[in-house]
Amino acid sequence: MAALFEAFVLGLIAGAVPGPILTSTFAEILNSGFLKGVRIVFWALAAETIGALLAILIFYQLGLSTLVIKAISIGGAIVLFWLASRVWRIQQVDSESTQIMSFSKVVLLTALNSGYWIFWITVGVPKAIIFNGAIVGGRFIYLIVFEIAWLFATMLLAFIFFKFRPLLQRKNLVGLTFKVLAALLVLLGIKTFIGAF
Repeated sequence: MAALFEAFVLGLIAGAVPGPILTSTFAEILNSGFLKGVRIVFWALAAETIGALLAILIFYQLGLSTLVIKAISIGGAIVLFWLASRVWRIQQVDSESTQIMSFSKVVLLTALNSGYWIFWITVGVPKAIIFNGAIVGGRFIYLIVFEIAWLFATMLLAFIFFKFRPLLQRKNLVGLTFKVLAALLVLLGIKTFIGAF
């Protein structure tokens, strides 16, 4: 039971840590409304679960070289800069406007997020495999518990952010809010890029 509690706590922390998915969710909530913003959370849940499952089943056994991790980091930084440029240009909240994110962009962002891969390969996979030794199918149970906690934390933060949306819709605050979100994406991109070296 301690391993499942640990998986839940790790999932909560991962869901609450500001990152590109959470920032993109906030930007989409402001741009297109709560339901369209929450859609990103579920796309990310699907993409991240598939990626973690692949890490558990394949990547841990193969091992990743430092060069591969650096390449993933650089690619992830480029994606973050590209998303930041899109968010920066938003000047008004419009529920009919073009969405910032799509499922393919979320998958790409997840695939190129080196922090995500480093976590799963160095922390999540070993813990899941150890738990697998304690109970049949333990690695999958570990993954499910982690992802449920991640979903809970991310949805809670999205809902809290949504409650402040009317304040953020004031004309002179909208452009500034999106610029702040874009700056966060740029900072995450810089951190990702620097982390590659």
